[in-house]
Amino acid sequence: MAQRDYYDIDDILAGQERVPCLLRVDLDGLGTAGSGTSKVQRNQRWALPYWMGERLDTEGFIEMSTPAVFSKRANRMYAASATSMQLRAVSPHYYKFGLQLADIVPGLPAVLRSMYMERVQKIAQISQQGQNVEGLEFVQSLDRTETLVLQKCQAAQGAIAEWQHGAAYKLNKAGVF
Repeated sequence: MAQRDYYDIDDILAGQERVPCLLRVDLDGLGTAGSGTSKVQRNQRWALPYWMGERLDTEGFIEMSTPAVFSKRANRMYAASATSMQLRAVSPHYYKFGLQLADIVPGLPAVLRSMYMERVQKIAQISQQGQNVEGLEFVQSLDRTETLVLQKCQAAQGAIAEWQHGAAYKLNKAGVF
């Protein structure tokens, strides 16, 4: 299980992403109002929030499956063209959610790392050169983690410009003299 920050809103929102689950046991009293029965049979498929599915999986009530956005097929697409993927459309918290799933999806950390490294190079390039049409399209595809990296890169570019113009660190004489 990946370590999560209790107070990090992005971790909380990433845990809300749904994962496909298979019920391992019969459950009484959880049927839907329209079904006419209050019993839920085993082997039914559900999509549960990750935070709930993770706990129920460890207790043996369900079996979590890999979400489609982290399937082998999807990972091959990401590896083929990481910078052309619309991560915000896939999941606004793609990397955070992926890190939470690292224990149940074999090879996922390596895929996330290579994809992140390729995309962060383009983020740095955009922050240095300014935005053109291609850059704007890419910026609109960034997930929350990448958006924060872009903001940090842009702030650093502003700090470099201030430093070059001598505005960042001006020494003033003390009022005593």
